[in-house]
Order: sequence, then C-alpha cells, then structure tokens
Amino acid sequence: MGVSVDGIIASPEFAATVVELSARTGRTPEDVGSDARHCLEEMVADVEPRSTEVWDRFGRWLSRSYSVDAAGDNLPAIRQLGLQHSLVFLPNHRSYLDPLVLRRVLSKQGFPPNYILGGMNLAMWPASVLAKRSGLIFIRRSTRDDPVYPAMMRLYLGRLLQEHANLEWYFEGGRTRTGKLRPPRMGVLRYLIDAFLGNESRQGRDAPREDVYIVPVSIVYDQQHEVEAISFEDTGGAKTPESLGWLWKFARAQSTRRGQVHVRFGEPLSLASVVDDARERAGSADPTTVVPRVAFEIANRINDATPITPSALVTFALLDNDGRALTLAELLDILDPLLAYVRERRLPLTSGIDLARPDGLRQALRTLQAEGVVECYDGGLQPVYSIAEDRFHEAAFYRNTLAHWFVYRAIAENALLAAAEAGGDVVDETWQAALELRDLLKFEFFFPRKREFAEDIRREVSLAQPGWESQQFTVDSVLDRLDQTHLYVSHRIIGPFLEAYLVVARRLAQLEPAAPVDTDALVAECLGIARQDWLMHRLHSPESISRDLMQGAIKLAGNRDLLSVGGDDLRKRREDFAEELRAAVARVSIIRRAALGQLEGDGRRTVSREFRRM
Repeated sequence: MGVSVDGIIASPEFAATVVELSARTGRTPEDVGSDARHCLEEMVADVEPRSTEVWDRFGRWLSRSYSVDAAGDNLPAIRQLGLQHSLVFLPNHRSYLDPLVLRRVLSKQGFPPNYILGGMNLAMWPASVLAKRSGLIFIRRSTRDDPVYPAMMRLYLGRLLQEHANLEWYFEGGRTRTGKLRPPRMGVLRYLIDAFLGNESRQGRDAPREDVYIVPVSIVYDQQHEVEAISFEDTGGAKTPESLGWLWKFARAQSTRRGQVHVRFGEPLSLASVVDDARERAGSADPTTVVPRVAFEIANRINDATPITPSALVTFALLDNDGRALTLAELLDILDPLLAYVRERRLPLTSGIDLARPDGLRQALRTLQAEGVVECYDGGLQPVYSIAEDRFHEAAFYRNTLAHWFVYRAIAENALLAAAEAGGDVVDETWQAALELRDLLKFEFFFPRKREFAEDIRREVSLAQPGWESQQFTVDSVLDRLDQTHLYVSHRIIGPFLEAYLVVARRLAQLEPAAPVDTDALVAECLGIARQDWLMHRLHSPESISRDLMQGAIKLAGNRDLLSVGGDDLRKRREDFAEELRAAVARVSIIRRAALGQLEGDGRRTVSREFRRM
C-alpha cells in the first residue's frame, strides 16, 4: 500500500483540480501543475518497513523517560474497525513525544503505522528523511493566499483514505500552554472532510460506502521536561526555535526517569454518521457546519478519556492557598473531599497511588519535588510543602489537566453566590449566572448545548446545595452548605482564567474607542500589567500572567464586537464587559477566603459583609 506523487498526478482528479485552479487564479495550467507537483513532493510520505523499524527504535529511545500505561480495553474493537475503514487518530498535544508514545502503544497492539501530519518546523535534516520514509507528512503551518497547497492536501488525503490508510495529527495546532485541551484548529480537519465527501461523490450511490472513524486519544504525563520552557513562553518569553542543537538537548533531557505516560482511547466517531445527520437536519453536509461539530465532539471525547493523575491532584491542593505552605495533614484535608467527589462521579484515575493515605501522598510529592516544582521545608516541627518560587505556571499545567472535570462544580459555586446576592427567584438567578459564566469561559472549555449544560449544572448545584430549588438562601447559607461538603474549587479551576480576562477587559475599557485595537500589542501590554498586579498583590496567582489566557480574552472580546472602532456606546459596552468579569472575580474571591478559613479552622462569618462591599 502506498500513494505516490506520480500516481496522484496521473489521476483525473488532479487534472480537473489544475484546470479549476488555473481558471480561479488566472495562471497557466502548466504553472499551476508545476506548483502542484512541488507541493505534493513536499508532503507525500511513505511507510518503508526498514525505515519504520529504525524510526520506532529511535522513538523508544527518545521516550525512554517514561513507562507506558495504556488502558486499551477498546483497542481490539478499534483494530477491527481498521480492517475495513480508515482510522484517524486525533490525540491531544502535550509533548513532542506524543506521536512516539502513541506509536509504541499501537504497534504493540498490531496496528499498522499511521501517516502522521506534523508541522514543517520539525522537518530537520537528516532525521526528516528517515521520518518521511516512516509515514511522517510534514505540512506547512500557514497556507494563506495559496490555493494550490490546500487543494493538493485534499487530493492526497483523499487518496490515503481510498487506500484505507490510517492517519494521525494533533488538531490543537500546537502543544497546550496551560495543561488543558486547547481550542482545535480546523484546517486539516476541513481537508479531511472535504476529501471524504469528494471520495463519497465519486463512488456513486450504488457503490459500497466506505466510512472513516475518528479515534480520540488522551495522552497525559506524570511529569514533563518541556513544561518549564512552555511556561516561559506563555508568560511572555520567546520560543527556542527547533534545530539539531535543540533536538540534542531535548534527547539528553529524556535520560531522567519521569514516571509514566498514560494513554487512553475514547469512543470512535463515525464520520459517515455525522455527515448523514447533517444532511437529515439541514438538507446538506456543508463542511462549515460538519467540521465544527466533529471538532467539538472529538474534543469532548478526548476530555472524557483523560484520567486524573496524582500530580494534578497534588498541584490542585498546593496552588492558590494565599502563599502559605501546607503540612501533610492539611494536604489530606483538601484532597479527601476532592477524592470523595471523584469517587461519587466515578471519574477516571491513572494509578493505584492512594493519595488519601500519607504514604501515597508522599510518593506523589516526591515526584514533583524531583522535578523542582514542589519544595519541602523540614526545619520546623514537621515538613511543609509549597510550590517552588517561579514554578507556579508549571504546577498549574499539571493541575489544569483535570480542570474540565471540575469546571461545572466551579460554575455552580459561583452561580449560587450570584443568586444569593441577587435575591429573586433562586432557579432563574442561578441559571442566569451559570449561563453568563458559560459565555465568559466558552473559549477555554468545551461546553455542550444548553440542554445538556443545564443538566450538568443542576447536578452540580444539587451536590453543593441539596434541595436548592425550594430554598431562599443567602451568601452565608451558601457558604455554610459548601463548608459541609468541604469542597471548594472555583478559585483553583476558573479563578486564574477570570483574573487574566479581567486584566484585558479593564485595559480595553481604558482605550480610546475611536482608535483601532492592535491585539498583539494589547496582549503584550496586559502581560506587563498582570505582572505588576501580581507584584502589588492585586492578582491572587501568577498563573494569570498568561499569553494564552489573554488571547482567550481577546477572542471573547472580538466575539462580543468589542474590538471594533466606535464611540460612547462601544466604550459603555467595554466597561460593562469589565464589570461582568469584576463581579465574577469578586465571587471567586469569596470562595477563596472561605476555603482558606476552613483550612485554618477559622470562622468566616464576616465574608458576606465583605462580599457586599466588593
């Protein structure tokens, strides 16, 4: 099996595409054809057995830092699907090692090598020669104003699907900077769906239908060498460009043992079923609607497959404690209700480490200490643990791998406080506040449609405040009930996002509305403002000094048409945006103070009076 450049060029689809591109661009068919051949020669890869074997050995050596924990109960069924259909593996992207780790797992289960689409920035000679002969397809990161390259990519993917080849790429478009799943890039997914629809139309109605199954994959590491550099970039530092020297340093760093890498496979998604549903609902399979739906569904299935690691739980407990270190007993006090919540919801955990026991907790802490993320001071009566100075972003990276599991609880806490403050109908006020937070965070988390979202919020509110629909509650009564659950999550899960957004919103409200907004300059300026706010203790966590989070705020502002040019009405809407975020951050602050009060064993009856002054 294989797809060659000459084979594509000899096809009638290639000839028709060249004619269409020539008519569209005004270039001669010869010129377009020459350009098209160059594009195909650049992207077309092969899977040669000897090269693949060498590449796999190199991959096992490069990923030697980790033992692999792969829960593959559903892999035999996926393998069976692959006997008749193309499989497209879409993993999350945390590390340069991701494709090497996934290949280790799949080859052990008897899967043929995937054709892997990766950025041209990683095509470093001479390794790139071996990589292309092992199925790596190096693609350009930007094809703006170039109609020829995307057209050739569609043709190439279509031929690979016809050959029942398996594909793989990382649809976030780059490694996550915060630890949670990033919004997907739609480009290659659009090419795939275009290729699928093109193949389908050429087969005709009477031909047997060939489906494509998209397989969501979650890859999570106990520890990552890359997180330090990723955090540096996210706080405003320049990225080190990939080079042979960079690759050598990266390879040397993998000689240190860093625990396990956990690989999980979600439920495959039939592309034909999505296309059929779109036709039934809208009368046509318009890619502009099919592509976002597939991306959203796969993102949710990746999150559903992502297990909670000991590192995520420990960093959850150590972050956002107002700068104080914690004893082992205090860590257990925070983790016990969290683990009870995990058991109640039957959320997936990675390993047999029992963090509810001191020995298991010490083991998880030692792992983070070895990486320099956690510090232990044992010069007093008992050891105390804290996040190391200037390592907060790295700790947050690990913590955020579990954020999607707790975001509904965080919204429920915040919404209950908003309803208590507003008075009126409890159900209406709680629901309205939850919807407002859903809109504020929609570029950070993958929320379902409103009906499903309402069910999730109702479940979380009922856990936090049983019988809430028939109650008239106050801020104090809400906090009393949360105290009884011993679980507060808002300040750790959504607090850093909201605070970063607030920095951007306040600065945007100060800008002259008649002047165009330079979004890159605004993000750079807000990074400096956030760092100043942290030094002046106006921010609760340095996690909010994040380019990624501030770019999310820019997306939200653009979605609300706050980046355009205008007058007093625009100024007022920007001020309202900042006020909405200020109110949400104020409620998170109340949760934070209540959590600290509970940790310290202090009463916090003054909290409602403070809330009314904020």
